[in-house]
Parts: sequence; C-alpha cells; structure tokens
Amino acid sequence: MTFIGCKKKEEPIVSDITSGEVTDADSSSVTGLGFDYEMYSGNQFRLKADVKEMSENGAKVTIMKSVGPSNYMGHKKEGEFKLDKEQVQKLNEILGRYDLKAWSELPLAGSGVSPSRSLIVFGGDKVLYNINWNTKFPKTLPPEDDIMYFELFNFFNDIISDEEGWEEVKSDNLDDPRENPAYYERKVTWFGNEVKLVPGTGRYYEDGRYADIDYEGKKWWIEEGFVGTWTLDEEKKPDEMSPLYSEVLLTVNEDGTAILKVESEEWHGEVSQKRRYKDDLGISFKEGYEYRPCTVRMLREESYENIRLLCYPGPVPEPQFTPIDAYLTKQS
Repeated sequence: MTFIGCKKKEEPIVSDITSGEVTDADSSSVTGLGFDYEMYSGNQFRLKADVKEMSENGAKVTIMKSVGPSNYMGHKKEGEFKLDKEQVQKLNEILGRYDLKAWSELPLAGSGVSPSRSLIVFGGDKVLYNINWNTKFPKTLPPEDDIMYFELFNFFNDIISDEEGWEEVKSDNLDDPRENPAYYERKVTWFGNEVKLVPGTGRYYEDGRYADIDYEGKKWWIEEGFVGTWTLDEEKKPDEMSPLYSEVLLTVNEDGTAILKVESEEWHGEVSQKRRYKDDLGISFKEGYEYRPCTVRMLREESYENIRLLCYPGPVPEPQFTPIDAYLTKQS
C-alpha cells in the first residue's frame, strides 16, 4: 500500500468554539487550579497537579505522577515544586488561549472515555471555571480540548522530567494534536485507486489505517471489486474449535445486497455502507427475527480472491447461533 501524503490546512476544518482570551477573569484573578489527566487503558499513566498561591511572581504546585496500573505493579510519586515568574506567565498564556467560561457551561455526557481529563480554575475562594471529566466538547478538527490538555499535561510533565527521584514515573510528553495528519486532508492508494480519508478518523496509526474512506458517492464494494460469488475453499479448514460445514456460499450484488447460504439455511443482508482503510468489512444478514453479524477478512491485502468469513453471536443475552468460520474462494 502506498501512502501518498497529507496536506495540512492552516485552519481547523470545523470550529464551534474559538480559542481566545479568558472572558470573565484575567490572569491576575487566577490564584490556583486543579488539573487531572488519567490514561487508564493501554499504557496507563496519570498526572495530577494542584497549583496554589498563584500570583504574577510565582506559585506552588503539588504534582502526583503515576505510571502503570494502580496496584503494586505501578509506580507513583508526589512532591511539591515552586513555579517562578516565567512559568506562571506561561501557564496563564495556556489558560488564556481557550474560552474556559464557555467550556464550563457545556453539557455533560453520561459516561466518559480514556483518557479522563478535568480542569478547575480558582480565583481566591471562588471557582472561576470547572471543566468536568465528562464534558461534551464541540467537534473541532483538530479538537481544541485535546490541544489544551496536551499543553497543560506537557507543562507539568516538563517540571518533573529531570527531577532526581522521579525516574520511575518518567514518561514522554503528549504529541501535539495539531501535528497529527489525520485531522487534515490525506490521500492513499487503495485497490489501485487514489482515495481520500475522512479527516478526524484513523488517528492512531501513521499510515491512516482504520480511517473512513471517502468514496465521494461511489459504491465502495464496486470500486474494490467486492462483487461476485464465493464458495468453500476445500483446502483450508477453520480452527479445530470451529464448526465444519459442507456448503457455504456467499453472493454480493452490485446494489450491495448479499446472500449467505450455509447448508440448508439462507440469509439475506447487505454490506456496510461505511468502508475503513486497511480494515475488515462487515455484512449484516437477517432471516425472519434472527440476525447474523458477519466479518469478511481479506487473506491477501487488496484482494478478495480468498477471504475468511466470520459470523459470531453477540454476548448473552442476545440470541445465540452456531458460529460460522469459513475460508472462501471467489468463483465469479
């Protein structure tokens, strides 16, 4: 697969909240803040900072940093530091780039995702801004909330990065979201054609995999040649724990409808309308009140000549059925 490149735009593609100066409180009225950034999935880490006695001349900050799971296998360190005049100025500049008042008034979601992030800003004994961990931010590209939390995390992480005794909780700074090509125009070569990837998708892989493909109104299954009939490959058998079938026949039509025959049963469905780059594809089948969600996996990249069809029921209490795991070869 050839990665053609990306074109970085100067302005976000979408912008509902414009970064600007603090509206209700200038930097002189900010006397402290509480910042918390916790990644509790994958490579786990957490950084919590409590800034107090903040003035134009300096401040005190208590930083707690942990890496790894929150048990005996992880590492944790806490300590107090002094911020000088220049550091306080830099911190106020970060806060001043975002409309914290507007963000404090955004609606809340019923749940959150990792990383969990929050910010509370104090002016004396009053709370000036409180941005909750489950705040529903407007959709901007790149996300402005990601940029703010990236700046705050790196600000506090830099303070402890070279401190003696903090080696066990040392971790890299966060990457700047504005430098992620996924938020800008990208094109890749896929099935011999140049296609666009939808900005904001496929953020976690450099090559853009799992990004949504923008086929500009064209039917992706036709563009990729996923139309035809597939039958069992007699030379390839599924894993020992998977059921064996004497007949499996998959047909995909140009209108996107599909038929799956498994021995005496026949199921009708259609391919997913969305296609993701370098990913498996989905087909949903239904017969009466019964439902079969299936995944098609290419055995050779950019080729549907040989595929693996996987159909597994959802977790209980969803209706169960005998799983389907079959290797198929294209006949027409």
